[in-house]
Order: sequence, then structure tokens, then C-alpha cells
Amino acid sequence: MSMNIRNGKCGDANTISEIHSMCWREVYSFMPDEVHQARSKDYRKSQWERWFSDQPDGETLLVLTHDETVVGFALSKPNTDCDISAPGEMHAGYVLPEYRGGMSGPAMMKGLAERMMQMGQWPACIWAFKENPHRRFYSALGWHAVVHRDRTIAGKQIPEIGYTSPSYDELTCRLDRMLSSFSQRQILPRERQTSRHSRQAS
Repeated sequence: MSMNIRNGKCGDANTISEIHSMCWREVYSFMPDEVHQARSKDYRKSQWERWFSDQPDGETLLVLTHDETVVGFALSKPNTDCDISAPGEMHAGYVLPEYRGGMSGPAMMKGLAERMMQMGQWPACIWAFKENPHRRFYSALGWHAVVHRDRTIAGKQIPEIGYTSPSYDELTCRLDRMLSSFSQRQILPRERQTSRHSRQAS
């Protein structure tokens, strides 16, 4: 299995829109139907075709690939939200369910952080819906919950939380430890299996 991260390109638009739409419906199953209807596959397709056409200044799009097939993406941008203080925003990040866990999330966040630091967009912020079951990942990495508010989508009020980042060095250090740990877990079972077979043979 080969997992890599690269820049998003125009030919990825359809796949990204499908991942975006599917993950919204799956991860945010707690949202009203009206919200999901407003964020349909057609909406996402139009959104991403427009993004690739405009190529907004200061925005970074990375995609996660498995054997060269796009299975996730992450987007950062300059922060324009006056409710939270940060030069940059990690705006979106979604991975297909079967590729979540392990190294995918930490690797994409580290890739975005590196780009944002280079572009003068650090420290950063992230917004997460309050009922998003995956937002505990941010607290584990040292992100600080600083804003609680409602976001209006399709006329519905959805509670969300705004996080500010730890220092760049602190975040990348924690991400590196996670990546190292996941890498060792992938190797250790084979080592244990080899050791067990050796004992049995003796």
C-alpha cells in the first residue's frame, strides 16, 4: 500500500467533490436534511470546479492518494473570520472512511502546516462542528477551543467551535510523534509474528 500527499490539480475536481459530499453526509449525519440537500454532490462539484478555475490567492489544496487514487483532501486559506484571531485557517479536511485513522490525518495536517508556515499564515485556526465526533483529534494535538457559536446553513443553526493552534514547533512535534507511532505499529505485528514462529521452531 502506497500513501502519498501531493498538490491538488484540476483533474481531481470531480473526485474531491464526491469525497466532500459523501463525507459531509456520513460524518455530519446529525445535521438536518435541509443542510445536506444544500450541500449536495452537484453543489460540491460546482464549488470545486469554481475553485480550480479561480485558484484563489493564498489557498493550498493537498490531496491524499492511495496507489495514485485520490482518497482525501485538505484545504488551507487566509483567515477572514473576525470572530477568531489567526493569520491562516485550516479550512477543510476529509478522508474516505476506509482510509481514516493511522497516518492519513496527521500527515495531511503536517503538510498543510508546513505550507501555511511558509506563506506567513501561522498561527492558524480550525472550525469544527460541536457534534463532529472527530474533533477530539484537535484537542489531542494541543489546539485550543476559544470560540463557541452557531453557524447558519440552509436556514439552520449548527453549533460550532473555533480552535487556535499551538505553536508551529509544538504541533509538528506532536504530529511527528503520532506518525512515528503509527509507523511502528505497522511494523511491530510482523516482528512479533516472526519472533513467535522462531520460538515455536526451537
